[in-house]
Amino acid sequence: MDQLFPTPLTNLDPVELVAADARPARTDRPWVLVNMVASIDGAIEVDGRSGGLGSPADKAMFHALRQLPDVIMAGAGTVRAENYGPVQLDADAQARRVARGQHALPRLAVVSGRAHLDPESRLFSDPTQRPIVITTTTASSDAVEKLRDVADIIIAGSNTVDLRAAFAELRALELKTLLCEGGPTLNNQLLTDDLVDEWCQTVAPVLIGSEATSSADRSSSSIARSLQLARVIVEDDVLLLRYARES
Repeated sequence: MDQLFPTPLTNLDPVELVAADARPARTDRPWVLVNMVASIDGAIEVDGRSGGLGSPADKAMFHALRQLPDVIMAGAGTVRAENYGPVQLDADAQARRVARGQHALPRLAVVSGRAHLDPESRLFSDPTQRPIVITTTTASSDAVEKLRDVADIIIAGSNTVDLRAAFAELRALELKTLLCEGGPTLNNQLLTDDLVDEWCQTVAPVLIGSEATSSADRSSSSIARSLQLARVIVEDDVLLLRYARES
Protein backbone atom coordinates (compact mmCIF):
# COMPACT_ATOMS: atom_id res chain seq x y z
CA MET A 1 0.00 0.00 0.00
CA ASP A 2 1.46 3.32 -1.08
CA GLN A 3 -0.62 5.74 0.97
CA LEU A 4 -2.89 5.62 4.01
CA PHE A 5 -4.78 8.74 5.01
CA PRO A 6 -6.79 8.37 8.22
CA THR A 7 -6.97 12.16 8.07
CA PRO A 8 -10.40 13.41 6.89
CA LEU A 9 -10.66 14.51 3.28
CA THR A 10 -11.56 18.02 4.47
CA ASN A 11 -7.93 18.38 5.56
CA LEU A 12 -6.69 17.42 2.07
CA ASP A 13 -7.07 18.91 -1.39
CA PRO A 14 -8.80 16.14 -3.36
CA VAL A 15 -8.08 17.85 -6.70
CA GLU A 16 -4.33 17.94 -6.08
CA LEU A 17 -4.43 14.47 -4.54
CA VAL A 18 -5.99 12.67 -7.51
CA ALA A 19 -4.13 14.75 -10.09
CA ALA A 20 -0.83 13.50 -8.66
CA ASP A 21 -1.72 9.84 -9.17
CA ALA A 22 0.25 8.03 -11.89
CA ARG A 23 -1.79 7.04 -14.95
CA PRO A 24 0.66 5.78 -17.58
CA ALA A 25 -0.34 6.60 -21.15
CA ARG A 26 -1.37 3.70 -23.38
CA THR A 27 -1.13 3.53 -27.16
CA ASP A 28 -4.08 1.21 -27.90
CA ARG A 29 -6.74 2.63 -25.57
CA PRO A 30 -7.27 5.22 -22.83
CA TRP A 31 -6.33 4.58 -19.22
CA VAL A 32 -9.65 3.41 -17.73
CA LEU A 33 -10.71 4.61 -14.28
CA VAL A 34 -13.99 3.47 -12.69
CA ASN A 35 -15.56 5.58 -9.94
CA MET A 36 -18.39 4.14 -7.86
CA VAL A 37 -20.18 4.66 -4.56
CA ALA A 38 -21.63 1.66 -2.72
CA SER A 39 -23.05 0.71 0.64
CA ILE A 40 -21.27 -1.65 3.02
CA ASP A 41 -23.22 -4.56 1.50
CA GLY A 42 -22.48 -3.49 -2.08
CA ALA A 43 -25.60 -1.57 -3.09
CA ILE A 44 -25.03 1.24 -5.58
CA GLU A 45 -28.41 2.97 -5.40
CA VAL A 46 -31.29 3.94 -3.17
CA ASP A 47 -34.68 4.24 -4.88
CA GLY A 48 -33.03 3.91 -8.27
CA ARG A 49 -30.35 6.58 -7.86
CA SER A 50 -26.84 6.70 -6.43
CA GLY A 51 -27.42 10.08 -4.75
CA GLY A 52 -28.93 8.43 -1.67
CA LEU A 53 -25.50 7.02 -0.85
CA GLY A 54 -23.65 10.29 -1.28
CA SER A 55 -21.80 12.28 1.35
CA PRO A 56 -19.73 15.48 1.32
CA ALA A 57 -16.53 13.41 1.03
CA ASP A 58 -17.92 11.32 -1.84
CA LYS A 59 -19.12 14.41 -3.69
CA ALA A 60 -15.74 16.11 -3.25
CA MET A 61 -13.96 13.07 -4.70
CA PHE A 62 -16.53 12.75 -7.51
CA HIS A 63 -15.94 16.34 -8.61
CA ALA A 64 -12.15 16.02 -8.25
CA LEU A 65 -12.06 12.91 -10.43
CA ARG A 66 -14.27 14.55 -13.06
CA GLN A 67 -11.60 17.21 -13.58
CA LEU A 68 -9.03 14.61 -14.69
CA PRO A 69 -10.14 12.61 -17.74
CA ASP A 70 -10.25 13.39 -21.42
CA VAL A 71 -13.57 11.55 -21.64
CA ILE A 72 -16.28 10.60 -19.13
CA MET A 73 -18.25 7.45 -20.04
CA ALA A 74 -21.51 6.02 -18.73
CA GLY A 75 -24.10 3.52 -19.85
CA ALA A 76 -27.38 4.72 -21.29
CA GLY A 77 -29.35 3.51 -18.26
CA THR A 78 -27.17 5.52 -15.87
CA VAL A 79 -27.40 8.59 -18.11
CA ARG A 80 -31.19 8.41 -18.07
CA ALA A 81 -31.52 7.60 -14.34
CA GLU A 82 -29.13 10.36 -13.26
CA ASN A 83 -30.37 12.88 -15.89
CA TYR A 84 -26.90 13.57 -17.27
CA GLY A 85 -26.24 16.94 -18.83
CA PRO A 86 -23.21 18.70 -20.30
CA VAL A 87 -20.07 18.61 -18.14
CA GLN A 88 -19.67 21.70 -15.96
CA LEU A 89 -16.35 22.74 -14.44
CA ASP A 90 -15.43 26.07 -12.91
CA ALA A 91 -12.95 28.43 -14.55
CA ASP A 92 -10.05 27.32 -12.33
CA ALA A 93 -10.60 23.66 -13.15
CA GLN A 94 -10.76 24.45 -16.85
CA ALA A 95 -7.55 26.47 -16.61
CA ARG A 96 -5.76 23.58 -14.88
CA ARG A 97 -6.85 21.23 -17.65
CA VAL A 98 -5.63 23.58 -20.38
CA ALA A 99 -2.30 23.94 -18.56
CA ARG A 100 -1.98 20.13 -18.64
CA GLY A 101 -2.52 20.15 -22.39
CA GLN A 102 -6.14 18.98 -22.23
CA HIS A 103 -9.32 20.50 -23.59
CA ALA A 104 -11.06 22.79 -21.10
CA LEU A 105 -13.86 20.25 -20.65
CA PRO A 106 -13.86 16.45 -20.95
CA ARG A 107 -15.97 14.77 -23.62
CA LEU A 108 -18.99 12.69 -22.61
CA ALA A 109 -19.38 9.21 -24.09
CA VAL A 110 -22.56 7.15 -23.72
CA VAL A 111 -22.67 3.42 -24.37
CA SER A 112 -26.01 2.35 -25.87
CA GLY A 113 -26.11 -0.86 -27.86
CA ARG A 114 -29.47 0.05 -29.40
CA ALA A 115 -28.98 3.84 -29.53
CA HIS A 116 -32.05 4.29 -27.35
CA LEU A 117 -31.38 7.92 -26.41
CA ASP A 118 -33.62 10.94 -26.74
CA PRO A 119 -31.87 13.53 -28.93
CA GLU A 120 -33.91 16.23 -27.16
CA SER A 121 -32.76 15.22 -23.67
CA ARG A 122 -30.59 17.37 -21.42
CA LEU A 123 -27.55 15.34 -22.42
CA PHE A 124 -27.57 16.96 -25.87
CA SER A 125 -28.62 20.45 -24.79
CA ASP A 126 -25.28 22.20 -25.43
CA PRO A 127 -24.24 22.15 -29.12
CA THR A 128 -20.69 23.14 -28.12
CA GLN A 129 -20.37 19.88 -26.14
CA ARG A 130 -21.31 17.11 -28.54
CA PRO A 131 -21.35 13.79 -26.67
CA ILE A 132 -19.99 10.62 -28.22
CA VAL A 133 -22.53 7.81 -28.58
CA ILE A 134 -21.02 4.33 -28.77
CA THR A 135 -23.41 1.84 -30.36
CA THR A 136 -23.60 -1.24 -32.58
CA THR A 137 -24.35 -2.28 -36.16
CA THR A 138 -27.69 -3.71 -35.03
CA ALA A 139 -28.94 -0.41 -33.61
CA SER A 140 -31.86 1.14 -35.46
CA SER A 141 -30.55 3.17 -38.39
CA ASP A 142 -33.29 5.75 -37.79
CA ALA A 143 -32.25 6.15 -34.15
CA VAL A 144 -28.59 6.49 -35.09
CA GLU A 145 -29.31 9.07 -37.79
CA LYS A 146 -31.34 11.20 -35.38
CA LEU A 147 -28.46 11.14 -32.90
CA ARG A 148 -25.93 12.17 -35.57
CA ASP A 149 -27.41 15.67 -35.48
CA VAL A 150 -26.47 16.11 -31.81
CA ALA A 151 -23.63 13.65 -31.18
CA ASP A 152 -20.58 12.00 -32.68
CA ILE A 153 -21.19 8.31 -33.35
CA ILE A 154 -18.83 5.36 -32.87
CA ILE A 155 -20.13 2.01 -34.12
CA ALA A 156 -18.28 -0.89 -32.55
CA GLY A 157 -19.58 -4.44 -32.41
CA SER A 158 -22.75 -6.11 -33.64
CA ASN A 159 -25.01 -7.61 -30.95
CA THR A 160 -23.15 -5.88 -28.12
CA VAL A 161 -20.76 -2.97 -28.00
CA ASP A 162 -17.14 -3.97 -28.54
CA LEU A 163 -15.53 -1.77 -25.90
CA ARG A 164 -11.97 -2.60 -26.92
CA ALA A 165 -12.65 -1.49 -30.50
CA ALA A 166 -14.49 1.61 -29.28
CA PHE A 167 -11.61 2.50 -26.96
CA ALA A 168 -9.15 2.20 -29.84
CA GLU A 169 -11.19 4.83 -31.70
CA LEU A 170 -11.26 7.07 -28.63
CA ARG A 171 -7.50 6.75 -28.30
CA ALA A 172 -7.12 7.69 -31.98
CA LEU A 173 -8.92 10.92 -31.06
CA GLU A 174 -6.10 11.63 -28.54
CA LEU A 175 -8.35 10.80 -25.58
CA LYS A 176 -5.82 9.32 -23.16
CA THR A 177 -7.75 9.01 -19.89
CA LEU A 178 -11.31 7.71 -19.49
CA LEU A 179 -13.48 7.92 -16.37
CA CYS A 180 -16.36 5.42 -16.25
CA GLU A 181 -19.31 6.25 -13.99
CA GLY A 182 -21.26 3.02 -14.46
CA GLY A 183 -23.71 1.40 -14.31
CA PRO A 184 -23.20 -2.20 -13.26
CA THR A 185 -23.67 -3.79 -16.70
CA LEU A 186 -21.05 -1.54 -18.25
CA ASN A 187 -18.70 -2.06 -15.30
CA ASN A 188 -19.04 -5.81 -15.66
CA GLN A 189 -18.18 -5.64 -19.35
CA LEU A 190 -15.08 -3.60 -18.53
CA LEU A 191 -14.04 -6.19 -15.96
CA THR A 192 -14.77 -9.14 -18.25
CA ASP A 193 -12.73 -7.56 -21.05
CA ASP A 194 -9.88 -6.73 -18.61
CA LEU A 195 -10.09 -3.02 -19.37
CA VAL A 196 -10.00 -1.56 -15.84
CA ASP A 197 -6.75 0.14 -14.82
CA GLU A 198 -8.01 1.96 -11.73
CA TRP A 199 -11.02 1.55 -9.45
CA CYS A 200 -12.07 4.31 -7.05
CA GLN A 201 -14.72 3.18 -4.59
CA THR A 202 -16.54 5.11 -1.91
CA VAL A 203 -17.99 2.87 0.80
CA ALA A 204 -20.99 4.54 2.46
CA PRO A 205 -21.56 3.48 6.11
CA VAL A 206 -25.05 2.06 5.49
CA LEU A 207 -26.69 -1.31 4.80
CA ILE A 208 -29.33 -1.46 2.08
CA GLY A 209 -30.50 -5.09 1.89
CA SER A 210 -30.31 -8.31 -0.08
CA GLU A 211 -32.03 -6.97 -3.22
CA ALA A 212 -29.51 -4.19 -3.73
CA THR A 213 -27.92 -3.72 -7.15
CA SER A 214 -24.16 -4.18 -6.99
CA SER A 215 -21.45 -2.11 -8.68
CA ALA A 216 -21.00 -4.78 -11.38
CA ASP A 217 -23.62 -7.08 -12.90
CA ARG A 218 -22.61 -10.65 -12.03
CA SER A 219 -25.04 -12.29 -14.49
CA SER A 220 -22.12 -13.29 -16.72
CA SER A 221 -18.85 -14.96 -15.82
CA SER A 222 -15.82 -12.81 -15.11
CA ILE A 223 -12.13 -13.48 -14.67
CA ALA A 224 -10.54 -12.35 -11.41
CA ARG A 225 -8.09 -9.47 -11.87
CA SER A 226 -5.62 -8.18 -9.33
CA LEU A 227 -5.43 -4.48 -8.48
CA GLN A 228 -3.19 -2.94 -5.85
CA LEU A 229 -4.59 -0.90 -2.97
CA ALA A 230 -3.05 2.53 -3.44
CA ARG A 231 -4.95 4.82 -1.05
CA VAL A 232 -7.42 4.81 1.83
CA ILE A 233 -9.10 7.97 3.10
CA VAL A 234 -11.50 8.01 6.06
CA GLU A 235 -14.06 10.72 6.79
CA ASP A 236 -17.15 10.47 9.00
CA ASP A 237 -17.11 6.65 8.71
CA VAL A 238 -16.97 6.91 4.90
CA LEU A 239 -14.12 5.08 3.15
CA LEU A 240 -12.64 6.40 -0.08
CA LEU A 241 -10.51 3.71 -1.70
CA ARG A 242 -8.22 3.77 -4.72
CA TYR A 243 -7.03 0.59 -6.40
CA ALA A 244 -4.74 0.58 -9.43
CA ARG A 245 -3.41 -1.99 -11.84
CA GLU A 246 -0.04 -3.30 -10.78
CA SER A 247 2.81 -2.06 -12.98
